[in-house]
Amino acid sequence: MKGAERSNSTKRSSPASLQPSRITSGMTKGVPLSLADSIFIALRNNRSIKSAYVERIAQKFELRVAEDRFTPKVAVSGTAIRQNVGGIEVTSANVAPNASILLPTGATLGFAWNNSIVSGSGVQTQTSTADINMVQPLLRGGGVDVTLAPLRGARLEDKLNRLNLKKTVSETIAQVILAYRALLQAQEELKLSEAALSRSKDLVEVNRAMIQAGRMASVEIVQSEADVENQNIRVLQATKGLDDARLALLVLLSLDLATPAAATESTEPSRIAPDLPSMMQIALSERPDYLGQLLIIEQNKLGMTVAENEKLWDLSLFASGSFGRRNISGPAAIPGVQKIADTTIGVTFNAPLNDLRREQPAVQATATLQTSELQLASIRQGVELQIRSSINSINIQWKQLEAARRGVGLATRAVDIEREKLKVGRSSNVQVRLLESDLRNAEEQRLAAVVGYLNALTTIDLQLGTTLKTWRINLAD
Repeated sequence: MKGAERSNSTKRSSPASLQPSRITSGMTKGVPLSLADSIFIALRNNRSIKSAYVERIAQKFELRVAEDRFTPKVAVSGTAIRQNVGGIEVTSANVAPNASILLPTGATLGFAWNNSIVSGSGVQTQTSTADINMVQPLLRGGGVDVTLAPLRGARLEDKLNRLNLKKTVSETIAQVILAYRALLQAQEELKLSEAALSRSKDLVEVNRAMIQAGRMASVEIVQSEADVENQNIRVLQATKGLDDARLALLVLLSLDLATPAAATESTEPSRIAPDLPSMMQIALSERPDYLGQLLIIEQNKLGMTVAENEKLWDLSLFASGSFGRRNISGPAAIPGVQKIADTTIGVTFNAPLNDLRREQPAVQATATLQTSELQLASIRQGVELQIRSSINSINIQWKQLEAARRGVGLATRAVDIEREKLKVGRSSNVQVRLLESDLRNAEEQRLAAVVGYLNALTTIDLQLGTTLKTWRINLAD
């Protein structure tokens, strides 16, 4: 799988594993599509996920550039010049391989092998020297912490980018799950509409039989026939809803919109007992936003280190040396070889006395760090609020589901009893249709409760930051 893969390891047993076992539901028309299949296709095809991985290519190269900071830099420079000044021709050439390196202490070392030749007016001068130079900041810009700060910051930024990738994939998978459940709900609503239509047609047949037997006036069948037409309208509306739900899922999966996909998952979930303390512990160790804020605080601490260093005076130790020889020859010259051994060592300093601009980065860095710490506390409280709300929602949704299941059973029984009473002339069409309407409402409430409960589990899984673990998805970064 490009970008992400599904692990073969067993799904871990924890409060985050909130997805119910899969049981194929009733017969559906179209290409069977399980929830796991939908997630697999989304990981492979979804454009948001693909875009996130494309961005990761550039982000990882930025980290490579930062890690290359202490790698020796090698180059070759040179010039070739021919001049004619006042009738005197001068030709010169220079080639200088050079290398430089930044040390963790902040020191910069440079080496160059300068080779030059100058020819003019009968004199030729050849020079070859090894030039070495070093600059070591002692206050501002010096020290391991300050020098390594950009590299450490880049590594923290890369961790933050990986968390953002996890967040993007998790949110996309959650969207796919919700869209899949919407398709499943639309399928079941169509089945309920067709079942209601079938019951209405059965009632019409019962009415006709009673009319033929002289037990019902012929005008009473009109209401039953009108009810059949109303149920036909509901079937058409449910069909449109099914098409809309299918298209929404296909868009997320980046599949051909003409694909006749049909959801095959169960609509009989099992109960989950969420626990707040354990879920909070999981969320604070898995949620990308909380972990990302911790990384931001670390980045801001690095910024504080650099900003405090900016307040110091400039004090640097420098040294340089040039070692080699110079060879002079030509008909107009006194031939000879000169040895070169020049060295320099010294200290430079710059001490501003009243420049407030040097204080500004430290003040800003302090404010940024304190703000990020406050933001962390706000995120933590927000996490707890979300999880508490989701736990309450899960518990209430389950109670609603149980009540809806009982309601469907009672409504079904009431319809059956009233139909039998109608056959013996102890009831009326109006009463049967009212109970049929109650049954339809009860079935819709049960379906909405099932989907709501399953979606509540998906939501809390996303809030815990465990969506990828629940579905055994390993990000291939």
